[in-house]
Amino acid sequence: MLDQFLKTVKGGLANQLAGKTEVEEGKLDGVANVVTDTFKQSLMEKASSGKLNDIIGLFGKGGSSSPLAGSLENSTINNLVSKLGLPKAVADKIVVIAIPFIIDKFSDFTSKNGKSNEEGVMDIFSDLLKGSAKDKILGGLGKKFGL
Repeated sequence: MLDQFLKTVKGGLANQLAGKTEVEEGKLDGVANVVTDTFKQSLMEKASSGKLNDIIGLFGKGGSSSPLAGSLENSTINNLVSKLGLPKAVADKIVVIAIPFIIDKFSDFTSKNGKSNEEGVMDIFSDLLKGSAKDKILGGLGKKFGL
């Protein structure tokens, strides 16, 4: 489910960045890949350590300034610089656009079909987990929701 979301958001992200950064148009797909890969890795790390509340904290008022959002920004900047060789100043401009864009789209994705963001996050990560690990990651909520 998370991979499905990331595939759909990559094109929109590249369009959002076009003309707003010093990145050449032909390199925007590479930038979108690094940004979405970093987003996935960061969320998977939080989920695997049982910190779904940190992920849920991305939504709503103040989500873009949450500790996880700050961590996403720093990781993304580091990856853009190390993997694509972009100057830090360019990576900074990309992050200011990209992270709020992805958080907004992720919020829409998790709350589709009338679900709350919390239910959507649990659905996304329960697909990736099995057995007792799932119960641990969901903080014991897995049994309550029948996951």
